[in-house]
Amino acid sequence: MRIPIAERTDRLTRWFQRQNERPLLGFYLDSQYPLHRFPGSQKHLPHGYVRPEDVVVADYLADCDRLYELYDQAGGDLVWSAAPFWGLPWTEASLGCPVVADHYTGSTRTQPPPGFADNPIVPEFSAENPWVQKMLAFFPALVQHSAGRYPVGVTLMRGISDLLSALYGGEQFILRMYDAPDEVQSVAEGLAEYWIAFGKCLLSHVPLFHGGTGAFFYSVWCPGKTIWTQEDAAALLSPHFYEQFIYPSVCRVADAFDRTVMHLHPSQFIPTDYLVNTNINVIELHMETGGPSAEELHEHHIRVLAHKPLFIWGDMTQTDLDYILSRLPHKGLAINMVADSPQSAHQIWEKFITKYT
Repeated sequence: MRIPIAERTDRLTRWFQRQNERPLLGFYLDSQYPLHRFPGSQKHLPHGYVRPEDVVVADYLADCDRLYELYDQAGGDLVWSAAPFWGLPWTEASLGCPVVADHYTGSTRTQPPPGFADNPIVPEFSAENPWVQKMLAFFPALVQHSAGRYPVGVTLMRGISDLLSALYGGEQFILRMYDAPDEVQSVAEGLAEYWIAFGKCLLSHVPLFHGGTGAFFYSVWCPGKTIWTQEDAAALLSPHFYEQFIYPSVCRVADAFDRTVMHLHPSQFIPTDYLVNTNINVIELHMETGGPSAEELHEHHIRVLAHKPLFIWGDMTQTDLDYILSRLPHKGLAINMVADSPQSAHQIWEKFITKYT
């Protein structure tokens, strides 16, 4: 069940190149809500507004060890990674969005910066920004603490549509697309430039692990220096608005990095038709409780796999898993399935690996 790390990174390299012999399977364990997943966050992180000085790096180290050991027990093909605490919206915070922690729900949220709607200017990225400095402070501490046992990878960086939503607020960013398209276009271009600068700063501090990069939530080690982006708020857009305001910036981001992974949620609009024609290397598509089934997402999965590796993260049923494994091409396919415990993961793995050995 415990596959040596070198064997896992070799398989993930071949998956990244769409040369894997069989689908890859790993497991997601513990809470999906970051403040619950990292109980150390309760030591100093207040319930309510959060400042950079409220984030104490040492509070998160023991939880990294706990999660590493939990994932090591579960086994599978993937590689768990530590990262600067992904429960904080680092990019939005560095842009001036107030951050609010909710220890009841286990999540954080942001509010639009005061006055942004009246003066919609994207600041120039600075590595001296207090939020950026705090994020970067995680790296030496995590590297020393991990002592080579697990990668220290990239953290959460929300994409252009998410940042527009954060800066303007909720549905207001969509209304601005109607009322002030030139303004939104300018802001989106500024955000792409900001995101690229932030991403390059982040990657410059990420140490390679067995020649590759770990990721904050997904346990997907990728070869070389790999950045993750996402476009959750794109689910609210029409194809026309996505193509006009978001797609050009997504292309700029993808072109600026050697390797990029895009995370998406299933919704009424999933921009796979656009993304398969970018330099994004991997597309990750969530499956969620109450969301579309594997059968309903089949056409999107097929479309991605015709062009790029596909990573499916899912709170999925055994029926969903069986459908994916029986109906999708195996080249370029990797799955991270939510499991209740290491023991549950073992049962799923045994059924899976018996089929492929």
